[in-house]
Amino acid sequence: MAGNSLVVYDAKDASREVLRFDFPRQSKDARHLCLADYFKSGEKDQAAFQVVTVGRKATEAIDALNREGKYTDALYLHGLAVQTAEALGEWLHDRIRAEWGAPKGRGKRYSPGFPSMPDNSDNAKIFKLLEPEKKIGMALTPGFMMVPEQSTCALVLHHPDAEYFSI
Repeated sequence: MAGNSLVVYDAKDASREVLRFDFPRQSKDARHLCLADYFKSGEKDQAAFQVVTVGRKATEAIDALNREGKYTDALYLHGLAVQTAEALGEWLHDRIRAEWGAPKGRGKRYSPGFPSMPDNSDNAKIFKLLEPEKKIGMALTPGFMMVPEQSTCALVLHHPDAEYFSI
């Protein structure tokens, strides 16, 4: 952590900075939180990153239902696919907690585009680290939205006091 930034170092060369996330700080809350506050200041700490998707077949099936005029079925399948991606993200978060030896419920998962991590371009940074284009066939649009849509991308924190907040 460096000020309002999370600095990510190379796993093979801990002296080499790979990239950095710059987080905004709350202005209306007296605590003036930012996500960097949940990392050790001036020393190395841990963070996890995750990308999950239900895959392109869900999008293809939804598109086919829409072409057939089965709009209600398409909406239900879309909702199921989105919730499945979210559940997969939470399942992976639980696995990360287990690997850290952290109890269930400790730490939080923050996704770009949401209140405490509002910059969607942070998706590109997570994609740079995890390479989901090569590994699971995902992509980003020019506006940093994930394809397939039924996917999630997140920074996972282990800090026991981590909470969700708005900027």
